[in-house]
Amino acid sequence: MARPTKSDVEERQEFMQTIADCAKNPSLFSEVFLGHKLFDYNQKYVNCKDRFIVYRSGRQVGKTMSTAAKAVHFAFFAPLMLKTVKNDCTIVIAAPTQNQATIMFDRIRSLVINNEFLKGYIVRNTQSELWLNFLDNTGMSKIITRATGETGVGLRGYSPHVIIADECSFIKTDILRAFLPSGMATQAKVWLTSTPFSKAGYFYEACMNSKPKNPDGMWTEFHVKSMMNPLIAEDPVFIEEIKRLTKEEYVQEVEGEFLDIGDALIPNSLIMEALTDAKPKGRVRYYMGVDIARTGRDETVFTIVGVDEEDTVFVEDVYAESQSNVVDVAGRIADFVQQFRLETVYIDETGLGGGLVDLCRERDVPTRGVMFSLQEKADMYKNLRLLFENHKIKLKNINKMVYQLSYLRREYTESGIMKIKSFEHDDYPDSLVLACRAVNNGEGWHVLSMGKALKESLFG
Repeated sequence: MARPTKSDVEERQEFMQTIADCAKNPSLFSEVFLGHKLFDYNQKYVNCKDRFIVYRSGRQVGKTMSTAAKAVHFAFFAPLMLKTVKNDCTIVIAAPTQNQATIMFDRIRSLVINNEFLKGYIVRNTQSELWLNFLDNTGMSKIITRATGETGVGLRGYSPHVIIADECSFIKTDILRAFLPSGMATQAKVWLTSTPFSKAGYFYEACMNSKPKNPDGMWTEFHVKSMMNPLIAEDPVFIEEIKRLTKEEYVQEVEGEFLDIGDALIPNSLIMEALTDAKPKGRVRYYMGVDIARTGRDETVFTIVGVDEEDTVFVEDVYAESQSNVVDVAGRIADFVQQFRLETVYIDETGLGGGLVDLCRERDVPTRGVMFSLQEKADMYKNLRLLFENHKIKLKNINKMVYQLSYLRREYTESGIMKIKSFEHDDYPDSLVLACRAVNNGEGWHVLSMGKALKESLFG
């Protein structure tokens, strides 16, 4: 065996010093080992050693990347980061659905497996778990991803050292209150990350009871606005997207602020309860609602739902595009009919929609046009509200559908007809109510068979 040269020794000493420096500085670790130099505001977040951290942000600020880097650093240097860690460390990533939890987990895993040095420390690598030896090889970290679901059952049985609750605004408060104490014995660190949703729930309470607003608060808050990202101004796609936002959407999705929706048609608590990865049971029939774009800021939205044998509506997929060329839209609808074997397509035939209905019928697409009169729209949205109240609708993704549903408000005309008011954009909900029309139109399993008296007691 050749004797190491002075250069070899110096290189090793330099490398060991780099590791020592990175152990103390997670943002340096991200830059040196992971190849990601974080923005200044995320460096402060990643380097923060406080036990309870809440990260509230707008879009496109690097939330997922910085949290992933923070988690990877902790996994490799766990004994130095937390005194209760000996030779075993557990990091749990929780999110409302498995799809959402997987986004964070996949980012963490890619940071490790794409690094020639770090991937040598992998012990186990699956779709939901990543086990890594500490960099000093004295023990091992287990990074586990779980969906909170509707009950939080998937989180039971763990004594984590780090809890990452991603998209925390959409996790039920009772689930969080039941799960977070599981880290008491280990003095676990807790990182809550999310875009804001409603002025209620655990995430909102944590933000409102955080430092520096409350010097005695247990939470340390990082509030990051989209425009703090220096690259945003150079991204014409994002800028154009921002221009399409309503004032309320801008406040929530760019400024990262909570909104007080007022007299919401569908309370945020019901929307959150509907978020799930659950699958339909038994035979499923598929329908689609189409709301065609009418102005430059509108989108043409296609919402596909499945109705199962237990009378539950599942939002399977939502597609949106800015163009409103009726010929192209008719072609898209025909493709969706074939792809999903749709029973019926419901189209708002007001204005441009009338021509679209005609084109679809010429293509033998099973189409029904719906004229959005004040009464017709009120009836459809009443039925949608009932679906939520009866826990008979399941939302697959957190996206514009969720936000636009939360923006809907109800008012009443002098004649007593409910009027749906939204903050300009209701393309997604309109396509949803059209798709759900099949449920109580004799084509599904009659989810709603409520009498007139009961409906009037609920909606006036």
